[in-house]
Amino acid sequence: MKILYSWLMDFVGAELEAEDAIRKLQKIGFKVEEAKKTGASFKGVVTGRILKIDRHPNADRLSLVEVDTGKNVFKVVCGAGNIAVGQKVPFAAEGAVLTTGMLKKAKIRGVESAGMICSGQELGVEEKSDGIMTLPEDTPLGIDALDLFPKQDWLMEFEILPNQAYCLSHMALAREICSFYGLPFKKPSPAFPDGACADFPINIEKPMSCPRYTGIALRNLRFAPTPQWMVDRLRFMGINPKNNILIDVSNYVLFELGQPTHCFDLDLLKGPAINVRSAGKGERIKTLDGEDLELSEKFLVIADTERPVALAGVIGGVETAVSESTKNILIESAYFNPLNIRKTSKETGIKTESSYRFERGTDPEITAAAGLRIVELIKQSVPQARIEAVIDNYPLKYRPAVIEVEPMKIKTILGADISDNDMLKSLRAVDLQEEPSEPWKLTVPSFRHDIENIWDVAEETGRFIGYDVIPAETGMKLMRVSPEPFFEISLKLKTELAGCGFSEVYNYDFVSNKDLKNCMLDEKTCIDVLNPVSSDYRYMRPSLMSGLLKALRYNLNRGQESVFIFEIGKIYLKENGSYSEEAFCAGVAHGVFPAEHFWRQGLNEEADFYHVKGIVMRIFETVGDLKFASGGNGFFAPEFCAEIADENSRIGRLGKIKDSIVSANDIKAKDVWYFEIPLKALIKDSHPGLSAGGGKVKPVSVFPRIWRDLSVVVGMEHKWLDVQKAVQGVHPVRNPPCPKGTAAAPPMAGLISNGAYLEKAELIDLYRGKNIPEGMKSLTIRLTFSSMERTLTDAEVDGYISNILDKLAGKFSARLRT
Repeated sequence: MKILYSWLMDFVGAELEAEDAIRKLQKIGFKVEEAKKTGASFKGVVTGRILKIDRHPNADRLSLVEVDTGKNVFKVVCGAGNIAVGQKVPFAAEGAVLTTGMLKKAKIRGVESAGMICSGQELGVEEKSDGIMTLPEDTPLGIDALDLFPKQDWLMEFEILPNQAYCLSHMALAREICSFYGLPFKKPSPAFPDGACADFPINIEKPMSCPRYTGIALRNLRFAPTPQWMVDRLRFMGINPKNNILIDVSNYVLFELGQPTHCFDLDLLKGPAINVRSAGKGERIKTLDGEDLELSEKFLVIADTERPVALAGVIGGVETAVSESTKNILIESAYFNPLNIRKTSKETGIKTESSYRFERGTDPEITAAAGLRIVELIKQSVPQARIEAVIDNYPLKYRPAVIEVEPMKIKTILGADISDNDMLKSLRAVDLQEEPSEPWKLTVPSFRHDIENIWDVAEETGRFIGYDVIPAETGMKLMRVSPEPFFEISLKLKTELAGCGFSEVYNYDFVSNKDLKNCMLDEKTCIDVLNPVSSDYRYMRPSLMSGLLKALRYNLNRGQESVFIFEIGKIYLKENGSYSEEAFCAGVAHGVFPAEHFWRQGLNEEADFYHVKGIVMRIFETVGDLKFASGGNGFFAPEFCAEIADENSRIGRLGKIKDSIVSANDIKAKDVWYFEIPLKALIKDSHPGLSAGGGKVKPVSVFPRIWRDLSVVVGMEHKWLDVQKAVQGVHPVRNPPCPKGTAAAPPMAGLISNGAYLEKAELIDLYRGKNIPEGMKSLTIRLTFSSMERTLTDAEVDGYISNILDKLAGKFSARLRT
């Protein structure tokens, strides 16, 4: 945002050098992007009038112009397209000094030019010019043009951050300087007129969109050119003045006070009346920038009794625009909801200085003062102007926020020992008014939308006392904060499954009655959604399966032959009248496994039970003793399902989804594999061995292992999980028999677990059929033995195996298969 030093000083009641003002603003948190001296610095330029214009004999785009300076008439060559006979212009004769250097006589395309008609850019009073500068008609001829322009000034450009929206004006930055440095602030206070009757109808349809609308009817006007001092200031702001006080005054007040305003030609308003409402279907408006827009019903508009006349807070319409023939105007100064203005500006693509400020939040308490400031400035050029009515429609009055603050908390946040008096002084400086109470109750001023909590109050305190005086060391000990377990586990699972070739999907948390039936789920355990959007979202999902099967069907129907997807989300259950929710990780696998994710390159293998089991084991790879047991529930094929368990409980399940469920979901495929794991099983508090990165580290023996395979026959009713537990509970023989001619084994040491040498017992084969009695099955168990202290002897291992067989025979009536 551009700030002119002389304009800034209109609000500061003390002498302050430009460089000092820049330093002060930087110190309290405003970034100065550029600061430069500006203003008229030319020499030898006088005022003149164009007498005659002829075509250049040798160039189509050049003209021969006669300029009268009052004493002499000069013939010059000019290339500007905006010249006209009778214009008053700045003229530079030979020897004049411009921004381009000293002017000399020159021949241009064969014709001698005795000088130059100047643009604002060549004079140094405009950053960019499209043609020559024209002067007011009443400008005397032959005077020094330097007297018509402001003296040298400073133009500063600040980067205003989103939380500094209250500083988008000269007055606001002046208020900051005065507040923080104890300088007198000259707050504008235009007089409220006596006797003005509020007889002009202003109706607000949606107070939430427009909490306040101030309208001032001003009559008995005539055209008056914009004063040169106002023109100069607007040019420095990058605005091209229209040389009509009724138009330019709105832009001036916007940069001065930060309040956007708009002037309607009162005689062109139908009614006349103002209605702040939503646009009607099919309504159109032609805006001041020439756009012909069809309006959306979401847009907030300013309308008269027949049509929209402005896009609220964004831009006005041409049908009620002020012109040189305007005799009466209605001044609009309002406060609009920032969300409405942002939406309108974004959807129409129209961005203006007004919308920029309204989007960020203006001061609702300044609307009347801004409107009266416009009246004050207009009366300086049109003294006979008369206020007919001032209407302030304020349906939603501003209620200042109150923040409770404990002084010690502010000291802790800043890490500085600040006295209560200094703290109160800083808060009063930014217009935070305190109530004498404990804790302090601070009332936030209407222009500070950015102050919402104690952290914002601490920031203002820090700005006031100066961040440079706060000690550099931290006021509290640094602590390592552990991440929230759910998100930590979720991230690790996503990384792991992506590495296995799975893609993540997101599904709605809602299901229909049909979805439940297709997956053989009971609706009695489901939570009903109150007022669902449609019947497809009637229940909260009791399982992730339905959504995953829909995603599988969607991909298969679009030519994907192999689909490997997973989802991490919550399920919702109802039991005995109480509700519960739990986070799960679930996945579906179908088709040829993506071999590029594994070491077995080039093998086109269909996903099967063992692939899915391997993936689950990889997820749980930090667990010492993960077990799989037969079992599942109604939606798994009984011959291909398993429950996942650790030492304490069952923690998940996997298997092949029944063909009937696959068909019910209209999936034209076979062998669809599914797994699901509750995330609480992976969190340290529930299962210490299953925490992410929290697995127990076991020492590795440097001595060779011994492997033995046993095939035992047990009844079909006995689960491998129970057999495995029995094997692991066997202890070694304390004094194993020694072969003849050998010494006794040394005392046992370096036991792996529970005083045992058995490192691992795993099932490597299950067989039913020929040579196995009816109702029996053969389990082949691979036993791994090792010691941390020495190499085990065959005698020790044989004694251990003998104990294992005895234990299995006694508990399961098992026998060694021969």
